[in-house]
Amino acid sequence: MNPYISELFDLIDSCREEIKKYPWDYSYIGFMKQEIDKNISEIKKISDSISPQIPEPWASMTAEQIIKGMGVYR
Repeated sequence: MNPYISELFDLIDSCREEIKKYPWDYSYIGFMKQEIDKNISEIKKISDSISPQIPEPWASMTAEQIIKGMGVYR
């Protein structure tokens, strides 16, 4: 796993622990939830850049269909 992603997961865990410690402090809980959302968003950005998804409709096609559609023959 990417070390930066690992750090972000650790930050998310620590935020969740803080929420459990102070369940009565709604402003603090709101701040922690914003931090969790921010870290999740950052993880998604890194994950997308590391392994981008195959765009539709190619994701549901077989290799032969893709090759045929590109005009390349085996």
